[in-house]
Amino acid sequence: MHSKGAVMLDFSLRQNLLARSDLFRGLPDTLIRYVATHAVERTLNDRDVLYLQSEALDFIALVAEGQVYSVIHGPDGREQIVGSAGVGQVVGESALIEGHARETSAFACGPTRVLLLGRRHFPMLFAEPLFWQRVVMLLMARLLKVIELLELVCLHRLESRLARFLLANIDDFQLAPVTCAAVPRNQGILAAMLNTSRPKLNVQLQHWRRSGVISCQSGHLVINDVEHLRRKACPLS
Repeated sequence: MHSKGAVMLDFSLRQNLLARSDLFRGLPDTLIRYVATHAVERTLNDRDVLYLQSEALDFIALVAEGQVYSVIHGPDGREQIVGSAGVGQVVGESALIEGHARETSAFACGPTRVLLLGRRHFPMLFAEPLFWQRVVMLLMARLLKVIELLELVCLHRLESRLARFLLANIDDFQLAPVTCAAVPRNQGILAAMLNTSRPKLNVQLQHWRRSGVISCQSGHLVINDVEHLRRKACPLS
């Protein structure tokens, strides 16, 4: 839980980040100041591990910069990414529930900075009723995403899974007026999110590139035929 030596966030920036975060937004100022005071800052490089599956639940983490992916590991070594957190989102919130170990591992995607709050500071959070409401809402949202992911990887072919992912991650501001999709920086991460191998994913992407459905422009994945992806995303509709 020690910082690796980057320029530290000042106290006001910490408070502003916490006040806008999905877990602490709307909570009393005294509680936000308490967390800002006691949180430990840590910087991570690309693929650095924040915590490992089955480790003790020692802290929760708030993403200040970059992105953190949550992953589970299969017996054959395959990784399945089951969640991601960007700026202002919390990782490892299951540490708030006692009695079990980490259910996933978490690693950084690109240069990342997080604020860690250790278990010894949890009682202050637990004393605030609104905090518990926020925790329940976040856990329910995570559960719904896991159910959606389970349906996706178990019941749909790769082209349908990929089409749904691209449509769900359309970012019209990346290269406006062109329609772009926000995708991970490498195919390995995307393959782990879609429960497939990198070669199979590459075959599907290349097929869509050759047929003109997607293309690459200025380093962005451009969707040229949104309707085609919609048909592939819902083949039975």
